[in-house]
Amino acid sequence: MSAWLAAAYAVLALGVAWVLIGGGSWKRRAPFIVLAPALALGLWLGRADPAGWPTLSGIPKQAGLVWAQIVEPDPATADPGRIYLWLDTGKPSPRAYSLPYSRPLHEQVQKALQAIRLGDPIEVSRRGQRTPREGRGHGSRAGSPLLFTSQSPVTLPPKA
Repeated sequence: MSAWLAAAYAVLALGVAWVLIGGGSWKRRAPFIVLAPALALGLWLGRADPAGWPTLSGIPKQAGLVWAQIVEPDPATADPGRIYLWLDTGKPSPRAYSLPYSRPLHEQVQKALQAIRLGDPIEVSRRGQRTPREGRGHGSRAGSPLLFTSQSPVTLPPKA
């Protein structure tokens, strides 16, 4: 949480307490009563994406693909479609990312999901970021901003 957001919540809580306790005249409390709902709405709209909801922020440079869901465009409802990726970014839980639908990305994601079903871990990187394991790509199409590659197996050090 940012410092300004914490300060805004503190001001809102103190102002509500002041209004409820009844300190000062109504002429002094009226501006807070009028402005408090606007501040609360601004805080609600300015909050960060809650965990579990897909973010529209950019994909990290490299991450492991956990799973994906493809929502194809629907001309009947004018839905442009989305592609949702759940990526392991090294944090305690995967993060969901929402991408606009494109046919090349759709095909890449389908191939990557098939590889995951077969037990092959997949790494996702932004196009232009070269990885040392880029040998076995899954549908490296020029129309997609992402590159899906097979991760090499993790080798553990020998036991002592």
